[in-house]
Parts: sequence; structure tokens; C-alpha cells
Amino acid sequence: MNMKLYTKAYALIIIILVQSVTVVLLTNQLFINMLSNAIITYQYSYPLAFILNLLAISAFFSIYYILRFLHAERESIIKLNHSREVIDALQGQKHDFNNHLSLIAGMLQVGQPEKALEYIFHISQKVDEVFSVSKIKNIEIAATLCRKCAIAESKGITVELDVGTSLENLKIDSMELCKVLFNLLDNAIYELEHCDEETKILTIDIEEHEQMYCIAIGNSYPVLSPDLYDKIFEPRYTTKEGEDHGYGLSIVKQIVEKNKGRITVESYESVGTIFTVFLPQKNG
Repeated sequence: MNMKLYTKAYALIIIILVQSVTVVLLTNQLFINMLSNAIITYQYSYPLAFILNLLAISAFFSIYYILRFLHAERESIIKLNHSREVIDALQGQKHDFNNHLSLIAGMLQVGQPEKALEYIFHISQKVDEVFSVSKIKNIEIAATLCRKCAIAESKGITVELDVGTSLENLKIDSMELCKVLFNLLDNAIYELEHCDEETKILTIDIEEHEQMYCIAIGNSYPVLSPDLYDKIFEPRYTTKEGEDHGYGLSIVKQIVEKNKGRITVESYESVGTIFTVFLPQKNG
């Protein structure tokens, strides 16, 4: 559904609303008596007035269902866009797979089977990590992870992904969780991309424990002082340049706490910084 169709739909809602209010007022004897000196009034029979009011009230229900339809249509478009991102990610994986096969074939042709075998073991581990996303039942969340992992790897960041749950009993709305993941991954990728470290590692661990989902996102740089653990969640606190930054982590905390969850941050030398989100399950 494009913006023109949305505009037409909302215009129709306004017209129906104006018509409904007009009908209610014109059939309301008190309102007519108030304006009796200014306008010529009409006398409606009780059955006719009842029917007109019934039509006006039904119009309000029509508006409600039109709005529900628009919301559902918008959600469908968002899901479709995420599905396209998954398809793009899979096409990228296909391209990489062909490159890996060509490289292995080259190693075998030059008489280096040991290196070819070592390379196969390495690629096999990466494939297991990538396809672990398929455990996730929610397409929006899976698409967000695929997209962000692809972006991180394109910037020379090593992604270590471990998904041990399907997230099928999420209590939080999937779009809100996508917003949480987007902000946390975006911040981690930004810090790693702009650091001078040779080794840049982004870790994503998704597990469930005691009726809670645990989502840990870590970046190998920077290491934060414990004094900053609370401050980084304050609005406008940022390490990025510009005035429109510093709201991501505060938004994440608000969303998590609104959904009866919590978020923690830990930072260690030689490990980096880890944000862990705890979210309750539906049956928790």
C-alpha cells in the first residue's frame, strides 16, 4: 500500500466522521432547540431519528475497522520488507559459497589438500553460525539479525553468532524487540568500525533460562569503566559525533523495562563490553 492510498483512506475516515457527527447533531433535539433561532428546524419522527442515529453510530465502527485494516496492512508491508532482506542475505551467502568452492578447488589444484581441508572446517563453522538464525520463528527478528551481521562482516568485523532458542514465546512485541536489537547492534558495529584494534569481534548469543530469554550482544572494543554503566543509558550520552545521537540506549532501556524486562552491561579487559537483555516469556 503506497502513501497515496493511505492519504485517500484517511481522507475517507475524516469525511465519514464529519458526516456522522453532523447526523447525530441534526437528530438531537437539544442541539436543534439551541439553534432554533438561527436555523429552520426539521421535525423527525422517532423511527427516522433512531435509524439516522444508528447509521451515524455504525459509521464510527466503520472508522475503527478501517484503522485496523490500515495498521494490519502497514505491518504486512514491514514484514514483507524484512523478508526481502532475508532473501538478499541468502543471495549474498550463495555468492560467498561459490567463492569458497572456487578457493577450495584452487587449493586442491595446486596440491595443498591440507590447507583445503582446514579451510573447509573453518567455513563449516561459519555456516553453522549463519544458519542458526533459522531457529528463530519470527521473521522480523531473523531478518534484523541477518541484515546486521551482513553489515558487520562487510566492515571487516568478525561475527560470532549463537542462537539456542526459537523465541516463539516472546511476550514483547516483535517490532519493539527489533528496535532493541537494531540499536544495540548498531552501536556495537559503530564502535568496532571506528576503533584501531586489529581484531574486531561482534558476539550475539540468544538463549533461554528459567522462563526468560537472554540476549547478549558484545563488542570486543571499547572497555567501559564501571562508572559509565548507568550513565550510558541516559538520554543524549554518546560517543558519536553530531547532535542527533545519544538516544539509542535510553530507548532500549525504556522498551525493555516497559515489557517487564531488564538490561545489564558488563565490560572486561580482553573481552570488551557486553549488553544483556532479559525478557520474560509468555508463560513466565
